[in-house]
Amino acid sequence: MDTEELIRKCKAISIGEDKEKIVNFEGSMRSKGRQVVVGCLVGKILHNRSVNQEGLKSALQMVWRTTKEVRIESLGNNVFLFKFALEADKKRILAGGPWHFDRALIILTEPKGIGEVTRQAFTHTSFWVQLRNVPIMCMEKDILKVLGEQIGTVEEVETHGYGECIGEIARIRISVDITQPLPKMIFLKLEGEEKIPMPVGYEHLPDFCFCCGHIGHSFEECAQYKGQAKEQLPYGVWMKAIKISERARLNRSRGN
Repeated sequence: MDTEELIRKCKAISIGEDKEKIVNFEGSMRSKGRQVVVGCLVGKILHNRSVNQEGLKSALQMVWRTTKEVRIESLGNNVFLFKFALEADKKRILAGGPWHFDRALIILTEPKGIGEVTRQAFTHTSFWVQLRNVPIMCMEKDILKVLGEQIGTVEEVETHGYGECIGEIARIRISVDITQPLPKMIFLKLEGEEKIPMPVGYEHLPDFCFCCGHIGHSFEECAQYKGQAKEQLPYGVWMKAIKISERARLNRSRGN
């Protein structure tokens, strides 16, 4: 029985005249608790089967390459606690995502409140988002921020000096609500002209549903899937963007 189910059963049981056992979390207890939370992240892995803790630890040690070892403990239901020895490692990992395990997204967040596991909201993940077909007049930091806010909460806009973002692709770091379908296109409307489509691509995007646009299952598992050909689905692999640096490396290797 998982923790949430156990809590529901306990609340449903009538305890008659028994008094509730309540501990006030104040003073030195709260101070010590804050010290514990400082080095912690909690993460949920959007996998449809149970994740092996040792396999997860081995995989993340290879890709995270932290200065000191990270403790990883299971909290149930594919939720894990990551305890960092160094705050710098924690910040780098949190800012460097999204991270994957076994082709599934890891949603990392700092513990909210006092860290009650059932109250943590694993709803948002930050992606570097690529916008294509951006008009030249929109290749400016503040304008791109407005465009990016159609996708989620903008955290950073990549610029190349003087606040400009001139180029084939605009890159914006955005916190995306993964409980909703991934936006695949935004439009710019200029009075008297046709609206301009700007396709959206996500760097390090894990497997997701080409049918409904949600992360966490494949289109074959989707309730909306009616047997269409993969190419006829409204979402596709074209939303998985390759980093510009990786694209340049691939082009060089093809030239050789």
